Order: sequence, then structure tokens, then C-alpha cells
Amino acid sequence: MKLAANDHAMLQRQLEAVARAVEELLLSGLTTASAATRETFEVTFREASRLRLLRLASTLRAANEEIGRFVNKQPEFSGKRMSFFLNRAWLLARGLLRALANKDEAEWDRLVWTQPAIPVPRLEVVTLGVGKKVAKGSFCAFEFRLRRVGRAVADVPSRLVWSCVFPLKADVEIPPEGFLQMPQKQKFKALTFLEGRSVVLTQVMMTVDASGCGRVSLTDNSTVTQGEVFTDWAAFSNWSPEPLHERVRQYEPSPFDLEIELQDEVVLQNWSIQERLPDPRDGQLIYPVSAGPLNFEATVAAAADGQALDNGLNVLREQTDQARPPLFGLLHFERCQFILQPLSVLKETGPEYLTIATDKIDRAAILKTLKF
Repeated sequence: MKLAANDHAMLQRQLEAVARAVEELLLSGLTTASAATRETFEVTFREASRLRLLRLASTLRAANEEIGRFVNKQPEFSGKRMSFFLNRAWLLARGLLRALANKDEAEWDRLVWTQPAIPVPRLEVVTLGVGKKVAKGSFCAFEFRLRRVGRAVADVPSRLVWSCVFPLKADVEIPPEGFLQMPQKQKFKALTFLEGRSVVLTQVMMTVDASGCGRVSLTDNSTVTQGEVFTDWAAFSNWSPEPLHERVRQYEPSPFDLEIELQDEVVLQNWSIQERLPDPRDGQLIYPVSAGPLNFEATVAAAADGQALDNGLNVLREQTDQARPPLFGLLHFERCQFILQPLSVLKETGPEYLTIATDKIDRAAILKTLKF
């Protein structure tokens, strides 16, 4: 709980404001949500981000987005998401206020849920799959699922993740993949991770989550350079469910948990896919997928950002079971179902990233639109 006196007082005021805003919404109904309510959430989101209280920040951002969807009568609005994130925002605000008042370091650390970061001088990685999320008029984000290659590094797991987020203007229509061509602060393009070569990272920070996956963060001194063409993709086509089974067996749920926080990476061999279900669910399209005795619901965003994945799964559905390469994705559990987020198929020549549209992007037009 290492906060400067000014930060301590400011955070305390803003946490009180968030808790009161949630309580007023519950007492008077969501129809009373106003610009002032959203501004309260936005101000606290910015301060929480500045103070690296990322769990609180992400919760406030998600709650604010859902309020905006409700107020603007957007079809993507989800009452389930709204209820969860408002509840989580209130619990975090009241819990952190109590921890501040009692100077309870253990409770603060439990609620903040920040893993210790360790410096890593050098990593060499390849990309197995990419997650993509687009919040229209707010942001688009890409999450690169990586594997460490080359020489082993002490205390660094083989499974790694790096993500990047780009703000979106409400009045600007840009294909999300266009942002992959935009230069990062470290003078590289995110597209570098998708070109079939290894990528060398230096001077990065890393945290390790409960599943043993390392999350990589870049610093001002980090460098990202392209390595050699990578060919040993077959090394990543095997998967055992035992570690995930053990995590689930030991898992103790809490009111703060999202279903996807227990997610893990999977690789499915000899899998089959059926025709898409007729009715979307919670803004998602559903494809039944089977692999041996296991049955999954593969989800695809019903909005435009899910079009590339929807097209890719339809192409795969038309192939014979024997012709389909191993399927790489993320698995979590929801409503007694295996929920699968397909990310790529692992061909002998390298991954085919199902979530990334391959349409040619006019970088000059994007730069002009963004008015850089």
C-alpha cells in the first residue's frame, strides 16, 4: 500500500464516489445513469490506471462501457455483464476503502491482485495465436499468445503473453488490423509478431499468473526486433489437460472472479466442428466443436470484429476431420460448458491466425484518418 499522501486522499475520495454511484444506480434504477455517473467512473479509472491498480481500472472501464451501451441503446448491451461489473466495482471500492482505513496491507494486496514483476534481460518468442477485442468508439486490443524459443531463461515460463491496446474515436471507422501497422513507442510494429519469424525482446518486465503463463510488459528501454524464420511449429501441437484439471480441482471461487480468469491454452487434435447454432447468445455466435470425448462451444463475436474468425471457422467446417490442423485456443468454463475461443490452426508451415483479417490495409489512409 505504497501511496503518497496526496494519492491516498484522492483515491479515497474517488472510491467513495464510485461506491455511492453504484448504490444510487441500484436504488433508483439504471435509467437514471447520467453523464455525471460515467464521469465518476472515468476519473477513477484514470487514477487507478496511473497508480497501477489494474484490477480496479479494468472493472471500472468495463462497467462504464456497459452503462454507455445501455444509455445509447446499443444492441451489444449485456445485463449480465453490467450486473457483474457494477457488483465488482462496489466490492472493490468498499474493500479498498476499508483496507486504507485499517492500513491492512494483506487485504489491500488481495483486492488489488497485482503480481510482482521481475526484469527479464532477453527473450526470444514466436506467436501461436492472437486474441482480438473491439469496443466500438472506445478501444481495440490484441493479445499475442507466445512461446519462448531459443535458450532457456531462468524463472521464465515457456508460455507468455504480450498485449497492446489502441484508443478508438467514436466517429472514425478503421479496421482493427490497421493498428497492427502503427509504430509502438519502442519503434516497432505489432505486426512484427505475425510474420512467421521469432521475435527478440530485451529489457522487459514479466509477471506470472496462476496458470504458469508469463505476461510480458515493455518498458521505455525495451527493444523488439525480428529474428530468424521459425520452422519447428510441430513442437507446440501437443497438449495435456492434466495441469488445467488440477487448477480447477484446487480453485476456490470468489465474487470477484470472471469465468475467463480460469482460462487456459489448449491444442485440440482430431477435432470436428458443426454448423453454427441459429441463435446468438450474449452477443456471440456459437459453433459446436468436439475432440474425442470432449464437447466445446466455440464462441465468435457477433459484431464486425468477429467476421474474420467466423469466416475462418466456416472454411474449416467444410474440410474433412482428417485435413484439419490442430486447433489452438483458450478454454474456460461457463454455465457448465467448455467455452472455447479459437485463435489459430497450427499448420506445419506455421500458425494461421483465424482472428486476424487478411485484407490489405492502406496505412497511408489510416494515418490520414487519424490525423497524426
